[in-house]
Formats: sequence, structure tokens, C-alpha cells
Amino acid sequence: MMRLIIPTILFLLAGCSDSEKKENYGFKTEQLYKGYSDRGSYLCYLKILPGNKVIFTYQNEGNDSYGEHSGTIKAINDSTYHVNCKLTFGEFVFKPFNLDSLWISVDPPSLIDKKMILARYENEDLMTGRKTSKTGITYVIDDRLFNEYTPAYILTDHTHPITGEALTIKASYGCAYSFVEGDQVEFDIVISGDSLYTIEDDAVLQTGSFRLKKQ
Repeated sequence: MMRLIIPTILFLLAGCSDSEKKENYGFKTEQLYKGYSDRGSYLCYLKILPGNKVIFTYQNEGNDSYGEHSGTIKAINDSTYHVNCKLTFGEFVFKPFNLDSLWISVDPPSLIDKKMILARYENEDLMTGRKTSKTGITYVIDDRLFNEYTPAYILTDHTHPITGEALTIKASYGCAYSFVEGDQVEFDIVISGDSLYTIEDDAVLQTGSFRLKKQ
């Protein structure tokens, strides 16, 4: 009888060990990683929350390309993870229909309070001649104050979900700006020591590959 019992006990112990190891793939404490895309264009944050939730953000200099994603992170093995997240708030630059105004699109209309979006010249005077529609805002510009040599700024009350900083966009003459949501992003990462990095080049929409450090 003892010869039969001992292997059975060893098998059960081995099964418990595997189960505990799988549980360890989950995240019980908050972790924050920060760094730049490999091309250096984007500042990235990736925050892991208990329950395998994730917040991923990126922004370039001047914030004319800015994204916030939220979703989940799932273990592939003890160091490799799959991230699946959705764009919950984004802002991107595009070509306008004309150059005598600054066009700011908001889609869906409920994404951000249009009343709290202001445009300011570099001399700190607010733009006037504002027209608001269901799909966005148009400012008639003074090209003596906003032109190919002098930028303007779009001010919002939207705050970064990790840093808490209000979003300000450095606007370039000849460009329009769009607030959007909705795109899904999936990518694989490796977490090794204090480093977090993507596995494949250009694995992530907009940013390309990146390497971040634990904060």
C-alpha cells in the first residue's frame, strides 16, 4: 500500500506547485513603467493594476499625437505577457480643409466637454471667432499671431490618467486636430527585472517598439 500512496502524494504536491506558479503570473500590486519608444518619438507609460488591468499611454513632444488605452494583461509564461487594450481617449493631427481657421474635431461628441477646449496664441491672448458644432470647434485665426513661424496652443481640462497633468497641445499652422476613441491595440511584452519591453519591432500602434523602466 505504501508504494501506491507515496507516488500519489508526490503527484498532488507537483500539481499544487504548478497551480501556485500560475497564480504568481497575476499581479497583486500596482506597477508603473516609464520610458521612450525605440525611435525616441514617444514618451510612454504602462501601469499594471491588481486584477491584471493595464493603462497604456503615449505622447509625442507637443502632444499632437496622444493616446490613452485601458485593458487587460495576460501571462503567456513567467516573463512574457499579452496586452489587449482599447483607445479610450486620443488626440491626433490631420490636414485641414483650409488655412484661415483652426479646426478641432471631437468624435464622439461626448468624449470631451467642448466648452472646456480653448485656443491660445503664443502671446497668451485667447483666440476669438469661435464656432461650435456637434462635431467640433472652429476658430478663425489671426495669421499675424498664428502662422508657419509661430505656433498656437490648444488648452483642455482633460488630465493624464497617470501623471494628472492637463492636456495642452502645441498647434502648428496648417494642421487640424481630432479627439477620438475606439481603436483596439494588442501586443506582447517581456518583463525582466526592472525592464519592460515589446518583443517585435513596430508591435504597437503609433509608437512602434518601446523599452520602459520600472518607477
